[in-house]
Amino acid sequence: MPEKEWLRYRTVFENELRNILEYWITHSVDPQNGGFYGAVDLDGHPVLTANKSAVLNTRILWTFSAAAQRYGNEEYGDMARRAFREVTERFADKEYGGFFMELAPDNRVASDIKHTYAQAFALYSLCKYYEYKPESAVLEEILGLFRLLEEKTHDPEYPGYGESFTRDWQPLTENRMADNNEPRSMNTHLHVLEAYAALYKIRKDALVKKRLHELLTLFLDKIIRANGHLGIFFDRAFEETASSAAICFFGHDIEASWLLCEAAEVLGDKQIIRRVKDRAVIMAGAVEREGVDKDGGLFLESYRYGSHVRTNKHWWLQAETLVGFMNAWQLTGEEKYRNTVKLSWDFIDRYVIDHERGEWYTKVNRLGVPFLTEPEDDPSPYYRNDRKIDPWKCPYHNGRAMLEMIQRIDKHLKHAS
Repeated sequence: MPEKEWLRYRTVFENELRNILEYWITHSVDPQNGGFYGAVDLDGHPVLTANKSAVLNTRILWTFSAAAQRYGNEEYGDMARRAFREVTERFADKEYGGFFMELAPDNRVASDIKHTYAQAFALYSLCKYYEYKPESAVLEEILGLFRLLEEKTHDPEYPGYGESFTRDWQPLTENRMADNNEPRSMNTHLHVLEAYAALYKIRKDALVKKRLHELLTLFLDKIIRANGHLGIFFDRAFEETASSAAICFFGHDIEASWLLCEAAEVLGDKQIIRRVKDRAVIMAGAVEREGVDKDGGLFLESYRYGSHVRTNKHWWLQAETLVGFMNAWQLTGEEKYRNTVKLSWDFIDRYVIDHERGEWYTKVNRLGVPFLTEPEDDPSPYYRNDRKIDPWKCPYHNGRAMLEMIQRIDKHLKHAS
């Protein structure tokens, strides 16, 4: 791709980033109860009965902290500060530590379960806020949360972390972040790794370094299958469970392929970096062969050992496809990955972005037609098709993808000059 074309794409991604951020500034803020609405429908109207989730609020915090840090924009900074207050004042459990999973619309606690996944997102977003506002009180909040996670969620016998806990940190065997309540999930550990990499970036602590190395090794030795796909669910010793073995989830595969590279670079261990980069290329290749449609859209998953494919294309997978294949191209220089980036963006721009009302549709079918209601025979996990904002529908995947693409193009153009 000529440098002029990369510059054009950079402009496109930056414009879309601004569109995403403007949508959230306009539609997400709750002026009556403070913070942000729990959900907003396709036309931008708040769903006043929807609970407010820690996942949504921490992801808003991450996105606007990253944007404010990059652009110095006061509107973005105001949103980041608003989200910081919500997370640290309303979602924080002042008695037992950590963060509640859900608040009611009037900010009463609606779910006091402590999911490690949600705690990891709190840590991840607070680290990004600290990059934007490097204040000692923020750092103390971050380090206190890290110590709490190590004390309450790290498994003393095996590498890895427990999934779910009661408010006072007793282990839960139900309501885990796994379909069948398995003891360990790839998804939780991917985002703990993401959070610990963010923490080690701002604080070169010996225990953080040890745990980040442990997590990267866990992915390399246990979670990533030989064929390049991630295992999904595991027992405590990280042996994959029978219910998981037949599933390939393409979105997490391609997301992990670049997040693992980022974490390895932050860690700085040359052997780990080499192993991760080699595996990332295998992962991207597997997704490119099996999960990418001819139009550049990414399918949801395959199951029954690849004999069945769920062909719907969810918004966040498309965002991760951009970054994952850009990363694969940067690692290998292979044209097929650069072409997939172009195809993927064309699919997103044509079908996934709602150019009339703003933001991205939650899910489109194989042909790019958006789902505007929830089909009974094919429900989405965690989020609804008739909403633009939802407990899990956030500005983090698409906003982060735009930021990553801008930064990666800048890096490429600098090296090319």
